[in-house]
Amino acid sequence: MHRVYSQPVDKKTGLICDQTVVLTDAHTPHYYPEKLQRIKYHDATTDHTFVFLTNNFTLPALTIAEFYRCRWQVELFFK
Repeated sequence: MHRVYSQPVDKKTGLICDQTVVLTDAHTPHYYPEKLQRIKYHDATTDHTFVFLTNNFTLPALTIAEFYRCRWQVELFFK
């Protein structure tokens, strides 16, 4: 993975980084040549750090992290 660009983030929100990346493994660029958004987020309540890859560049990074946080709650409920 190669970082193309980094967006500024407010670290008080739990965001660690918001980057635009391209995949660089040997065959990956052939199968998925598009750029991706890499979001690194620290959840203070669980003290876990998560990395998300998405091709959705229209939503803010914090919104994407919140979507996944809500999804975790649903998965824990059904566990």
